[in-house]
Amino acid sequence: MNERLRELMVEAGYAAPEIGKRAPKLAELIIRECAGIALQSGNVTNKGIPAKVEAERIYHKINERFGVEQ
Repeated sequence: MNERLRELMVEAGYAAPEIGKRAPKLAELIIRECAGIALQSGNVTNKGIPAKVEAERIYHKINERFGVEQ
């Protein structure tokens, strides 16, 4: 299991992250979906859009997709 995933599981309150069996698969699926959002966004970006603006747009799309409140 990736060390960062283990840290996030601890932060989320998993009692024993080292024995979490399904969490790594869930994390992988979420990461793949986020990467897909970023990839789609990159395909429609105009070259004139500043990178910071595009990064913020992707950030908001990912949060919106997973219902994360700011």
